[in-house]
This record gives sequence, structure tokens and C-alpha cells, in this order.
Amino acid sequence: MNKDLIEQLRKDGAALLLTDKLYRRYFSGIDMAEGFLLVSDKTYYFADARYFFALKEKLSGSEVVPVLYDGLKSIDAVLRENGIKKIGLDYDHTTLTEFEGYKSFGTEFYDASAMIKKLRSVKSDEEIALMKKACEITEKSFHIAVKELKEGMTEKQFADRIRELYISFGAEGESFDTIVAFGDGSAVPHHETGDTVLKKESVVLVDTGCFYKGYASDYTRTVYFGNNPDPEFVRCYNAVKRANDTAEETITDGFYTDDADNIARNVLKEENIDKYFTHSLGHGLGLEIHEFPALSFKKRDMLKNGMAFTIEPGVYFDGRFGIRIEDTVMLKDGKLVRLFTDSKDLCVIECK
Repeated sequence: MNKDLIEQLRKDGAALLLTDKLYRRYFSGIDMAEGFLLVSDKTYYFADARYFFALKEKLSGSEVVPVLYDGLKSIDAVLRENGIKKIGLDYDHTTLTEFEGYKSFGTEFYDASAMIKKLRSVKSDEEIALMKKACEITEKSFHIAVKELKEGMTEKQFADRIRELYISFGAEGESFDTIVAFGDGSAVPHHETGDTVLKKESVVLVDTGCFYKGYASDYTRTVYFGNNPDPEFVRCYNAVKRANDTAEETITDGFYTDDADNIARNVLKEENIDKYFTHSLGHGLGLEIHEFPALSFKKRDMLKNGMAFTIEPGVYFDGRFGIRIEDTVMLKDGKLVRLFTDSKDLCVIECK
């Protein structure tokens, strides 16, 4: 548990009351289908009779205290016992019904959602290790699958093969629905994977990732299936790669998110294709595929050591082709570190 958070809660006579499953997992270290988590000087996990036995087993050896939940009076009793007069709620996930019930506590409430997001954005060594494993599985699965590309294969078949490999290597599954886009489908940033058949001389864009022990990876590669890639495609590919590389070589601890986005955007501007970069440079990730911070020209948040996020410049030419190159990265000791190890040079899959 974050010591600064606990000290601040103690100082304020406050606690966090959380119901969101991911937040409960983050602060307790265990995964339960239902329950309440109260984070204060001590952390209390409330579960009803259906889950209480399993809760006690999962918390064995932990400092988190299991409490049998018998309605809101169970939480109220712990609040009174600890003299808690102020409760931080995650307003993004707290329902109106829940909030109306909490009023019976007679405490003050405040929105802790932004604070929790920022806290979660800085990963521990253990979290980064799990993300690195997710990246390893993603990279390995993609490079096996891409060698199996063949004329007549559908986008869905290729996505299914990647999913199959994820499971075989120990992942829990995809961190989001894998995007496979053949040909001009690659010009749609969030193309819907379908029954489009792979033909010779086609761009293949794959955006994918997996969960490993709850933590996500995110990875995009654009390859060419054929023998004669269009020179304009190659030019644009090299520009996107340079934008990706330049951002990764330049971003450091203390950089601002809008400045990071501009690094890549300015490289593409040199090639007169920046107007085709229609999304932001990247986003944080961890227990969720999209977390704080957003590396966007619309946001100005500071990047800090321990943060994990994506670097994913792309360009999209309607009706022709799209290119995106995405890494999952982190900041460590002031510098950006890739969590993938493969080359980002253009891969041309020659076909007979």
C-alpha cells in the first residue's frame, strides 16, 4: 500500500470506500467478484456470506482485514470504530443508489477518482514485471502468427490464431478485441475485424494485446504481404517509424504529455503527413487497457518514473492504407524503456 496515501488519509481522518472490481484488486491484491473495500489506517474487505470463506482464504497472511458484510451497517460499524468522518469515493464508478445508501453514515464525502487514477499510473516493480510478461507473450504470439499469413485467410482467422497463441503461452486472454485490418481496412484506426480475405500486395495492420495475471499489453505492427510495396507506403511507413523512434528517444521523466505528442506530430509534419495522424500519441495502461495519463495535445500532465504507457503514432489514408506502430513503454531512472524487444523495421512477407 502506498505509504503517502495512508499518511494523508490518517492526517485527514479519512478513508477510501471502493466497489469497483479493479480498484478493489489494486488496493487489496486479490480478485473478488463482489465486495466493498475500505482503505484507511487499516484496509478492510467486506464480503457477504457467499464469498466470505473464499475471501478469508485469499487474505490469509495479508494485512487486509476480512469482514462479513451484513448490509451497510457492517461498514458503518468499522467507520465508527476507527473514527472516520470523511470518505473518498470513486465518483466514476459509484452509482447513485450506492451513494444514497452511504448517506446513512453521516460522514463527509469527496471525489477521489482523479487521485486514484494518478496513484495507479505509477507502477511498482511487481506490476511492471507482469506487464513485461504480457508484452513477451504478445510479441511472441504475433511473430508466430504473422509467419502463417497466407492468401485467402480472413481477418477473423488471423485474430483467432493470435488469441489461441495467447492462451497457449499462459495469458488470460486479450486485453481488448484484436484488430486485424487487411488492405484499405487499415486506413480505419479502429477497424472492425471481419471476413475480409487477404490478397497479395496488401497492407496488414494488427493491433493486439493480452492480459497476464491481470495486467495488460498493447502492441501494433503494420506489415506488407506481397513482393512490391508501393513506394509511397514505404515512405510513410518510415516516417511513422521515425516518429515512434524519436518520441521514444526523447521522452524522459518530467516531460509533459502534450509535448510528447508534439514530438511525433512534428516528425510527421516534416513529411507533410501530420494531418493524417488523427489520434493522440498514446495512453497509460495497467489493470485496464486505457488508464491515466493520455499522451495527447489536448492534455498537459507530467510523465513520471514508473508510469507505463503506449507510443503509437499512425497515419491513415482513406481508401488506400493506414500505418500504426505501437510499443508499450515505461519510464525508469528518468529514461523511456521499451517493454517489447522486436525490430520495428518494415516487415515484407513475400509470397509466391
